[in-house]
Amino acid sequence: MQSNLTSLNIKSLFQFNRNIIAMIIKNKILSLSAMAAVLAVAWGNAQAHTRFEIATIPEGARSDNNVMIPHGCADQPVIGAITVFPDVGMSLVDISDDANAAVGAETFARSEQLATNFVQGISIAGIQSRDTFSVSELIRDGNGNPVGVWSAGGSIPPSNWVAKLPVRISAVNIVPESCASKVILVPAIANVCQLTSLAEINGKDSDRLDVDFWTAPDAGHPNFDAPAWNFPAPITVTRNLDSNPLPASCGEGVAVRIYPSAEQLNRDLPVKFDGLQVWPAP
Repeated sequence: MQSNLTSLNIKSLFQFNRNIIAMIIKNKILSLSAMAAVLAVAWGNAQAHTRFEIATIPEGARSDNNVMIPHGCADQPVIGAITVFPDVGMSLVDISDDANAAVGAETFARSEQLATNFVQGISIAGIQSRDTFSVSELIRDGNGNPVGVWSAGGSIPPSNWVAKLPVRISAVNIVPESCASKVILVPAIANVCQLTSLAEINGKDSDRLDVDFWTAPDAGHPNFDAPAWNFPAPITVTRNLDSNPLPASCGEGVAVRIYPSAEQLNRDLPVKFDGLQVWPAP
């Protein structure tokens, strides 16, 4: 990965927009709709978050998905990206009695139950692509099972472009005996824009220029937690109530939120290449 790649920045974007407006005025075709379109582009660039292209999947169905990256770190291009899925053996679990709770609902509370009480496993595979980055490698747990993927060797402009980083999510099955009506998976995603050391990284600072974190804010990691629950990119697995009905004692069921623990983030989020750590910079 390179630390000094430059591309279209926000200043040049606004200059570009001003030039368009000036041209429209000169040719006497300025309209409210044209102004609205230009402003909408600028507003959209400022507001968009990294998300999965398919955010809801039924249990038992494989998903060939994409991590959608719509911008860099302010005016800095993205030079590398990491996505880490929860390892069910060491992930954190929150439960809400509201079966319809969204990922950031305040009704969630930490549970001592294991992720395996709710899902039978989370398995992924890489999808080979060099559309955005030239190098990608799977991140594996201690048993060699893929739990994530990192990509580098290229760049994503800081605005006006959307990158798709593909990943295959194998079928997730909800444990029949559980009361989960849906399970919200919250992978940890980091979009790296500059190579900095761990001591320099503060995921709670959303205005940093070195890395954007789309992670759970409550994992307890001192560097990698995002500022709030509207940052992570959730994938909701919905229970098939026909083939996998809730136990009678569950009522309407519960919503379950599963995300990597600080221990897993320490193990899986740093990027290693040929046995050497390259991010965070040693």
